[in-house]
Amino acid sequence: MTRPSLGAAHECDLRLYHVTDSALSGGIGAVPAVVLAAVRGGAGMIQLRDKDATDADLVELVEECRRVLGAQLGARAAQIPLVVDDRLAVAEQTRCHLHVGQDDATPAHAREVLGPDLMIGLSTGTPAQVREALAAGEADLLGIGPIHSTATKTDAAAPLGIDGLTACLAPWHGAARTAGSPLPRTVAIGGIDETAAAPIAATGVEGICVVSQIAAAADPQAASARLLAAFTRGAGQASNSGHGPAGGPRIGHRIGHGIGQEDQA
Repeated sequence: MTRPSLGAAHECDLRLYHVTDSALSGGIGAVPAVVLAAVRGGAGMIQLRDKDATDADLVELVEECRRVLGAQLGARAAQIPLVVDDRLAVAEQTRCHLHVGQDDATPAHAREVLGPDLMIGLSTGTPAQVREALAAGEADLLGIGPIHSTATKTDAAAPLGIDGLTACLAPWHGAARTAGSPLPRTVAIGGIDETAAAPIAATGVEGICVVSQIAAAADPQAASARLLAAFTRGAGQASNSGHGPAGGPRIGHRIGHGIGQEDQA
C-alpha cells in the first residue's frame, strides 16, 4: 500500500516549484504576495525558506500564505502544497510539509514526528545519495542539485551541470523500470533560469525548483509563466524522443496548468 504522503506527491504539479527568499522579495512580509503571484503564473508547489527567520516568524508566514492563497484561489489553494525548509518543529506545529538537507533532520526521524500523511523532501547531490534515499524509502521528493552556481545558498556544493544531473537521475530511472510501487518524485534546483529549463527537462527530471528568478523578478507571475513554459517545452521534446520522465504525466500537471491559465485570464 502506498504511503499517503507519497500518493500526495504523485498528485502534485512539480514542473515549477518556487522556493522563497525573503531578502530578494523585499522582506518576509512581502513573501505571501510573491507566493500568490508565482502560483498564478503556474507554480504547483511552494517551499518557504528563510534561514534567518525564527520559528515563530515561519509559523506566521505559513499561516499568512495559507490565508492569502485561500482568499484568492478558494478551494484550489488546497492543490498547492506549502513546504517548510529545514524546520521540523514548524512543520509539526503547522501540519506543513517539510524539506530537509543532508545535514538536517533525517527523513526517517521527520517521518516519526510528522506521520505518514505529510510529504518529506530531501536534498541530494550525488548518485550515492539518490540510491540511499531510494533504499531508505522515507522521502517523497528528491531535490537534486545544485545544477548551476547559485548565490541564494551560501553552503551549496559545486554545480553538477547537466551531466551531473543525468548521473544522479540514473539510479532513479533504473529503479523506475523495475519498481512495483511509486518512487519519490524528482526536481532539479540551483541557478535555473529560462534558458536552463529546457535542457534540464530533457534529462527526465520531473520539475525545477526556482528561487531568484521568481523572488527577485519585477513581475513574479510573468516570470513563473515563462519558466513553466520553458520547462514544459523541454519535457515535451524529451517525451517525443523517448527520454521523458519515468511514469508519464501526473494528474497534478493538469490541475496546476488550469490554475495558471485561469488566474492570468
